[in-house]
Amino acid sequence: MISIELENIGGFVGKHRFEFREGLNEVVAPNAAGKTSLVKAIVSMYAPNIASPAELLNYDANGGYIRLEVGGKIFIRRFKREGEKVIEVESRPITSDDRMKYIVLDQQLGEIVRRLILEMNPDITDYLNKVFRLDEYERKKEELRSQIGKLEREIEYLRRDVEELKRFDEEKKKVDKERAELEEELKKVRKVSIARVRDIEERIAELSRRLGEAISRVKDLEERLIPVTEEKVKELQLEVDRLRSIVNEFYEHYREPDEYIEGIKERIKQADELIIKLKRELSEYVSGLDARIPVIRTAILSKTSSCPICGAPIENPEVFWNSRLQVVEEEVRRIKDAVIRDYEERINRVNNEKLNLWKELEEVTKKYNDVREIEAVKLPKYMTELTNLIKTLESYRRELASLKYEKETIVKEVENLRQQLSEEERRDAEKRSEIERKLGEIERRIKDLEEAIVRRSEAGRKLVELEGKVKELKKELESTEEKHYNTLTRMKDEFARIALEVIEKLGFTWLKAIRLVESLSKAGRGFEIKVVRVLPSGREVEQSLNTLSTSERLTVALVTVLTGYRLRIFEEYGGLAPIVADEALLAFDPYRFEEVIEELKKYAKYIVVTRLAEPSKVPALTVVYKQ
Repeated sequence: MISIELENIGGFVGKHRFEFREGLNEVVAPNAAGKTSLVKAIVSMYAPNIASPAELLNYDANGGYIRLEVGGKIFIRRFKREGEKVIEVESRPITSDDRMKYIVLDQQLGEIVRRLILEMNPDITDYLNKVFRLDEYERKKEELRSQIGKLEREIEYLRRDVEELKRFDEEKKKVDKERAELEEELKKVRKVSIARVRDIEERIAELSRRLGEAISRVKDLEERLIPVTEEKVKELQLEVDRLRSIVNEFYEHYREPDEYIEGIKERIKQADELIIKLKRELSEYVSGLDARIPVIRTAILSKTSSCPICGAPIENPEVFWNSRLQVVEEEVRRIKDAVIRDYEERINRVNNEKLNLWKELEEVTKKYNDVREIEAVKLPKYMTELTNLIKTLESYRRELASLKYEKETIVKEVENLRQQLSEEERRDAEKRSEIERKLGEIERRIKDLEEAIVRRSEAGRKLVELEGKVKELKKELESTEEKHYNTLTRMKDEFARIALEVIEKLGFTWLKAIRLVESLSKAGRGFEIKVVRVLPSGREVEQSLNTLSTSERLTVALVTVLTGYRLRIFEEYGGLAPIVADEALLAFDPYRFEEVIEELKKYAKYIVVTRLAEPSKVPALTVVYKQ
């Protein structure tokens, strides 16, 4: 059971409670007795944005609420009037999305009904995206592809590091072997036993090794570290200048970006309000034109023998009313086509303006977000990196100057020490000194290689980790693509099945098929409804919605609504979301009203249909349960 309690909502003053049981529930009432208010209250608990708080709260009330109990859970929306505004002080609807607005069979509240029946627009892309969450599949796939691409680029860099690790490892083995050979050669060099000469030789050997290390380090600083750091400083400075230029150009064009963006939003809001106004005008006008047709059809069924307006008698009522129906239908079709074309042109113009505003809003917002990210994240980060690089560069330059001075000092000291040795001792010392110098250079190179290998080893570990992550993301992408494909396939199959069933049940034998056609473009995936009619000659033709009768367009809307309800809404809400239908919409064709109701009962646990009653028979709104 679904129960709803209202206090000061719409046309209801004070508290009112209604219950709906599984099956058909008819909301019976005379005009202005609360049928629309009750339906709007029910739908607003499933689609909160279908009506604003100001539209829901009674105009003379300072506060009110909608309390709905379904499936043993309680949901509530409470409103309060503050001056000229109405605010929602407690908000616990059943869901926060607006998918339910698409499956309401009401020309005012039902988005898909308004589009297909009144606007005769066959594009139902946004309906399918919302109800079946197709756009979420697309967003998730795009997000996963972006993540995979980013990680694969990082993996490529890491693989280069790993390749360098192999090269460094081979080079270290080679240098280790060279060091071992030099150490072996050093052992063979003759040492003298005189203490004075031995001390001088060892001092020369020590200085020579230091000299080798200094030479190696100077070479590394001059050929690699300083040039590379200078290039990084230059690149980073250019990037900082580029980012500052982007920020300055943006603020030159948009001095007050927040106000500019709000201005665009206000213009979009005005465009939306104008579109709603135009659609409402069109709907009211078209409804007014169609109002005579149900009356004439009822007169045909009842064979009314007098004019319902002036009371004049009618001879041969069947011929008269059938003739009258043809005249009125032709007149309505002619006027309706002209009016609809005029309104569609006006609505399309406003829609195009709105589309351009949305594009501008998206562009400006993106630029503004980029600028704020530059100001808050990128520039501070790059400036810190630049400062650190400049400090590192200055440190390298100081170290280079110090090493060059040390190198000169060592060379002088070694030369002085050699002067204290005999010719033979000097030759032995020089040979040993040369070996020690080479060993010093090798020791320095080994140290640099070991540091590089440690860094690259970390890259190898990270490479394995990222490759595993990419594998997981690709599996998730594959699963998402499969779910997306299955959803599309099931949606199309079910649409075709329901279409055939409804066409057969309602007796539209001249309708061959109602198809859901998919198209792909730069704008993305789109869906349109195509109707195939069988002509008396037997030829099949594809027709647009504006060539169909109102009852035929309702059939299209019914198929569309039932597909979404059966595959998504019913499953997600466990059957606890009702199908809401307006009698004025369903009663356009008195021949098929009951058949439409029977079709609805196949798909929904709860059906709520509004019915107009005479005040003398039903003075107040009543919910009548029919199994």
